[in-house]
Amino acid sequence: MPRTVIIDGDVVVYKVAEAVADSYEISTTEDDDFIYRNIGWASKEAAIDCLEKMIDKICKDCKADSVCIALSDMKSNFRKTINPNYKGNRKTIKPILYEFLRNYMNETGYKVYERPNLEADDVIGILATSEKIIKGDKVVWSLDKDFKTIPCKFHRAAITGKDKSEVITPQMADWWFMYQTLIGDKVDGYDGCKGIGDKTARKILGEIGEQPLYVMWQNVIDTYKSKGYTEEDALRNARMARILRVEDYDFKKKEVKLWNL
Repeated sequence: MPRTVIIDGDVVVYKVAEAVADSYEISTTEDDDFIYRNIGWASKEAAIDCLEKMIDKICKDCKADSVCIALSDMKSNFRKTINPNYKGNRKTIKPILYEFLRNYMNETGYKVYERPNLEADDVIGILATSEKIIKGDKVVWSLDKDFKTIPCKFHRAAITGKDKSEVITPQMADWWFMYQTLIGDKVDGYDGCKGIGDKTARKILGEIGEQPLYVMWQNVIDTYKSKGYTEEDALRNARMARILRVEDYDFKKKEVKLWNL
């Protein structure tokens, strides 16, 4: 059966743009009237060549016959309506050819999926769990471990060491979803339940796949309440942690259906 690899385009674009930049060190000089930024230079030709070689390698590594690429909406993000602090601490300036490479993929025949208010993660989650949009065998490619919350075939590329391919079952995905709800993600700007780390979260949830979602969710609510939070606090964090699946999106209204059990 033909296989499609669903690529985390944000990661690919960033890595390629960073790799071909002559200087990624950014210095800022400010006076009364101007701010000067030295961002070096980068070759568009080298960037295109690097991008195409990377995509070819991804297809080979994933044994895929075709490719589609998911990109984030650069203008808006539905999670910011839930928590305005979401990714508020990520103030990095993107590599010089970042937008050029995004535009290149959109304009040169790659099958690119980008939707208003959605991150690439969510686009990937919807594509991976839909039987209608991409038919047949599918595998998700990324460097990001968060895709364990999506039931899918997942090829996690390694920065160092070996890549890892695994099948994430719905039971495994739900466990990791509840796990992320408990521990939060400080890098992304939501804290989860105070005082709950990896070991405690695992004790609360049990073995992966052992408990159904409704049981784990009740345990999560009880844990939040025991720490002085409310059920609404738990739900807010769950909605932050939830990478969308096909059932979480209204295709007619083009709106997110916020998660609730």
